[in-house]
Amino acid sequence: MRIFVPLPAFYILVIYGEIRGSSLLIKSILAAGLGALPLGILPDFFYSVLFLPLAYILARAVRNKHSVLRAGTTGAVILTSIWVIGAIFYGMVEQTHPYKQILATLDSSLDATFAVYQQSTDIAPDTLAQIELAFKRIRTIIPEIFPAILLITVLITVWINLLFGDLLLKRKDARLSPWQPYGQWRLPDHLVWLVVASGFFLMLPLPLLNKISLNCMLVMGVVYFFQGLAVLTSLFNKWNVPWAFRFFVYSLILIQAYGIIFISIAGLIDVWFDLRKSQNETT
Repeated sequence: MRIFVPLPAFYILVIYGEIRGSSLLIKSILAAGLGALPLGILPDFFYSVLFLPLAYILARAVRNKHSVLRAGTTGAVILTSIWVIGAIFYGMVEQTHPYKQILATLDSSLDATFAVYQQSTDIAPDTLAQIELAFKRIRTIIPEIFPAILLITVLITVWINLLFGDLLLKRKDARLSPWQPYGQWRLPDHLVWLVVASGFFLMLPLPLLNKISLNCMLVMGVVYFFQGLAVLTSLFNKWNVPWAFRFFVYSLILIQAYGIIFISIAGLIDVWFDLRKSQNETT
């Protein structure tokens, strides 16, 4: 839930302005810090604070009328830089390697989860063997794709705050946000060549290049999922689909891996075939 931390801060900074909004945020942060101290959750508090710079980046993008793409790219770069610096500082203080520590924690969590399956008497031996094989594959692949997982976390954090922040501002006053409706959000067309190159290098018999390409493909898959969802939103707006049905479809997509893949492919196809056609969408 920490990915939502920048959202109220972003809203406050836009509504009240940077000076007054910052004053309110500082008071709130101090109050939260004082509350975290006796509860013994100060490290969690500091970790949450690392998300707040994104709110300032997005608020300034709104004030300076930057495009969604520029705001999102800047936010992702700055947030990644802050997390890297924070990880380095944490490693120096705790005399540990944060990256390896997270991987070790994930591995031990998988061990503990599989132990629960082993203790269950309701699972047939054949099924348990299949589960064990699946866990072994997961434990092998996670270290390979962990860089992509971290970057995807950053991208999802930025995307969610851009999307919901824009919706909140437009709900308050449509003039507050300079950004187009989500159904019109687009990626640069030339970005598709990064997908093509990653797919090509993934087929070459070069292990290191394969690993880099795999991580790149996963990240680009998420990026084009954002565009594919924009395509779907545009079509829903065009057909005046009721919100209840939209919510059902969005929920179904997010809980089904095949749905996410399909939407990512739709976002990729939109580069060559304009699936949205009309550029005059206003809702």
